[in-house]
Amino acid sequence: MGGQRIDAQCSETRGVGDNVDLSIAVISYNTRDLLLACLQSVRDRTTDVDYEVIVVDNASGDGSADAVRARFPHVTVIANAENDGFAKACNQAAAVSSGRYLLLLNSDTVMQRHTLRTMVTSLDQHLDIGAVSCLQRDEQGRVLQSCFPFPSIRDHVRYAEALPTVVRRLVGTMPLTDFTQSQDVEWANGACLMIRKAVFDRLGGLDERFFMYFEDVDLCRRVQQLGYRIRYVAEGEVVHLLGRSSRTNRNGLNKQWELSRIRYVEKHFAQPRRFLMKGWIAIGVMRKLMLTACSHASDRRQQIHTMWTTLRRVWLGHDEADHAAMTPAGLRG
Repeated sequence: MGGQRIDAQCSETRGVGDNVDLSIAVISYNTRDLLLACLQSVRDRTTDVDYEVIVVDNASGDGSADAVRARFPHVTVIANAENDGFAKACNQAAAVSSGRYLLLLNSDTVMQRHTLRTMVTSLDQHLDIGAVSCLQRDEQGRVLQSCFPFPSIRDHVRYAEALPTVVRRLVGTMPLTDFTQSQDVEWANGACLMIRKAVFDRLGGLDERFFMYFEDVDLCRRVQQLGYRIRYVAEGEVVHLLGRSSRTNRNGLNKQWELSRIRYVEKHFAQPRRFLMKGWIAIGVMRKLMLTACSHASDRRQQIHTMWTTLRRVWLGHDEADHAAMTPAGLRG
């Protein structure tokens, strides 16, 4: 386990450790420029919420931690010596936070005016809401889908390209969702997700077995199991520079996504659905493996290794200790 350095510098308005409305946790790995722009947007466009910011840097090699210390001296910086994953970094931030609410915020987001006030107000006024998300747009202003139904066998059949269209139609299509309207949802991605700190603590934080991906799905599911709602408020917005923080090592990211998907199935699916889901995953991976083996892709060897690792994980039931220090705070869930 790597060490860490914590700089708990004074806030612009109060000392660290004093109670605030909101603690904002931003996790970064080699996303210095995005991170600085994110923090600047929070400072410039959030004047109606009493908040603190905690940045956890997962052993970046681009000087992210030092850059934050220099430009934002009011921000608490936790600089990890190793990258132990997104979930653990969020829990580190939560452990030193003092807000009533905790916001998980991607470093590749740009905050808009009054968004955080809208989300805080939603939690203040509705005690049965455990977590709240907001509308996300891309750089071109298009509304992004950021909320989804929980993973299910039906969904896997519905989106299985290898199955004949007639088979996929038998399970029906997903009803269209208007993401310009506020609504209850099953789960919202962790790019901008605010949760009651008391609920977060009661759940024991994020499950650190999810190195990255699916930790937000798992969190929302456990929040609902406590009897709380997950709310999507379209009145608040962030710009999500989707994929900007995860442009490198696509094979490694795909591997982490598959491993986390398997872990989620093992955690939340009872038999025989668990067996069916893992079998379905294995069949899909084997199909991709055969197609890749016959291709002339320049990274064919890496792709084959990724898929072989996934197959081993499905049947052996344990992860390889292969969490390379390549994980950004970008795409998740």
